[in-house]
Amino acid sequence: MIYLDTNIIIYAIENHSKYGAASSRILSDIERGKLLAGASSLVLLEVVGALRKLNVVLRQQRKPILDITENIDAIISLPITWFDVTAIIIQRATQRLTDLHPADAVHVVTAEIEGMREIYSADADFDDLPGLRRVDPLTA
Repeated sequence: MIYLDTNIIIYAIENHSKYGAASSRILSDIERGKLLAGASSLVLLEVVGALRKLNVVLRQQRKPILDITENIDAIISLPITWFDVTAIIIQRATQRLTDLHPADAVHVVTAEIEGMREIYSADADFDDLPGLRRVDPLTA
């Protein structure tokens, strides 16, 4: 099982110029059962936050906004194993704050606790972490 980082979902939704197609392919592989994925429930909250910010820009550009509920429903419908964020995970994540953003530290600790050794992410902050290998969406 791989750990799925938030940016894979966001890049697929917004059809990111560099990572959009690769991220969509990863989500399609998860949907078809070709790739087993898990993630912290924090990913869902991060997706909501990113979509809210994106909608602000879309409103300013007078473009149609994204339906956040519809997108979250689509994500939840995927066969992803969702792991709850617990006080113990947050406590362990605080030990990594010197190297990582707090949310990223929660992702790393969740992956460790659940025995996942790979994280699919475009975020190079996950490079060179002991016991966790980052897989860039372009090379997945």
